[in-house]
Amino acid sequence: MAKNYILIDYENVKAIDLGPIVDKPYHLMVFVGASQHKISTDFAMQVQNLKAAEYVRISGNGHNALDFHIAYMIGRLAEREPDASFHIVSKDRGFDPLITYLKASNIKASRVGDLFEIRALRLPKAVGDDGIIDDVVRNLAGRGSSKPRKLRTLASTIGSLFKDGLSDDEVQSVIARLQAKGHIVVDQEKVSYNLRKRR
Repeated sequence: MAKNYILIDYENVKAIDLGPIVDKPYHLMVFVGASQHKISTDFAMQVQNLKAAEYVRISGNGHNALDFHIAYMIGRLAEREPDASFHIVSKDRGFDPLITYLKASNIKASRVGDLFEIRALRLPKAVGDDGIIDDVVRNLAGRGSSKPRKLRTLASTIGSLFKDGLSDDEVQSVIARLQAKGHIVVDQEKVSYNLRKRR
């Protein structure tokens, strides 16, 4: 069976919820900078709960040094496992030309900012409104300081969390429920949060 690799650019994306890959056949590689000495305790505990996960500390410092290490690792793994899939978790668009090149070479690769952007990891639609709200709150809480700050971005994020997607009306209903429950405060286009992380 072809392997699925998730390679996290931890210099770029520090707050990420690993819940979607617990008990799933994904191999996680967390790339950390040579001078990066702090990792979130919550994140480290999530990594410990995974069956296949490792940290990769890069050598040396420099502009894009970590990016080059990720590119090298994908090349090395793809040579050995040509059927594998690679998902780079980073908001750095500098990876996009690499992704285009890999796809042209028939290597399955993508760059995502969040694990729920990987279609296979999207949530099934929960039963009832409360189930959906709970899933959304859990996801937003897991993002730490990387939560959407604009209403438009929040709507897009909510819509992409679920496998079958949510209609625009459903997304607006979720946002209204989040406001009613005090989870978010919307001031024109700006969004602030009052979330407690749920397990």
